[in-house]
Amino acid sequence: MDLVLSTLGMLAQGVTGVVLAGITVILIILALVRKETGLMVIAALLTVPFAYLWGAWGGFLLAVRLLPLFPLLSAVAINSEEPIFAWILPMPAVAFLLYFVFNSVVTGFNGI
Repeated sequence: MDLVLSTLGMLAQGVTGVVLAGITVILIILALVRKETGLMVIAALLTVPFAYLWGAWGGFLLAVRLLPLFPLLSAVAINSEEPIFAWILPMPAVAFLLYFVFNSVVTGFNGI
């Protein structure tokens, strides 16, 4: 279990985290445009390292811990052909990932 947790921590820091966040945002946008639930589920799985490392079980950071649920709910909305919910639900995940990329670039890719 320690190997899994250290791998999640390594994936969500530094240049690797920026690349993973970029891939995740691209997958979310592609899933919304092409209306494919599979891409959204993959994007939800790729948000798990960020939710593990930056989230907490109390306070405001609880929303970060629950971050993978938003793309999963968007996949359900895509499947049930609800376009408004499909576009609105993944936006907190996209906003957090863009914030993460911006913060990582400004701080000089800490965690490498």
